[in-house]
Amino acid sequence: MTEITSDSDGKLWLSQHVYLCELHSTVIALDLARDSYFGIAGPTLQDLATRIPGWPHLKSESHPQPRATSVELSESILHLIAEGILTGDESRGKAATPVRFDSDFSSIALIPNVPRNRRARIRDVANFLWACLYTVWLLRCRSLQTVVHIMATRKSTVGQGARIEVSEIVDLMAIFRRLRSFTFNAHRRCLFHALVLMSFLSRYGVYPEFVIGVKIDPWAAHSWVQMGQYVLDGTPEQVRFF
Repeated sequence: MTEITSDSDGKLWLSQHVYLCELHSTVIALDLARDSYFGIAGPTLQDLATRIPGWPHLKSESHPQPRATSVELSESILHLIAEGILTGDESRGKAATPVRFDSDFSSIALIPNVPRNRRARIRDVANFLWACLYTVWLLRCRSLQTVVHIMATRKSTVGQGARIEVSEIVDLMAIFRRLRSFTFNAHRRCLFHALVLMSFLSRYGVYPEFVIGVKIDPWAAHSWVQMGQYVLDGTPEQVRFF
């Protein structure tokens, strides 16, 4: 058995590239470095709550109690360490406070397919094609962790300028949808679609939120783009499931 490496208090930490989400009596961990998900439930949750700062204290009565010994529970934690979800090195870790995003705040869809105030221009076509090619390169050559870091850095450094009117964003979304209809099908490609949209809007000084949501009954993950209460590439009815 591999030895658990932790500090003198037995503490562990959530790896920097991992994010948690609470769903009922289960915790879902998203590993951005590997673009993979881990579900954690049962007694392991209570064990981790005593070891990791910020770990959610969830009840597990809805899950059948596994026939496990303390050694088997230690093995489950060792597996999370081996997979890079947890670390015993505080300098490489962080508190495990879950990410909280209230999808019920998503209340308005920007769905017009025809620009109201202007037509598509050559610049719009160039920006769209650049966004597509840039996103293809990102997903092929960079990890999701790097992609998210690039977007966060871009927003924090250049995304704090003058506010753009909603009517302008409506026009940009209509142009984007029109151009997308000639290039790729967004069905089952929500990650690619959301990242292309993020890159396209950044060319106009628009920096919305990139959201990754999950649900467990049935299991599904979904990516979308949102600005305040406005869902830019979907409907409130779709994202409220996540």
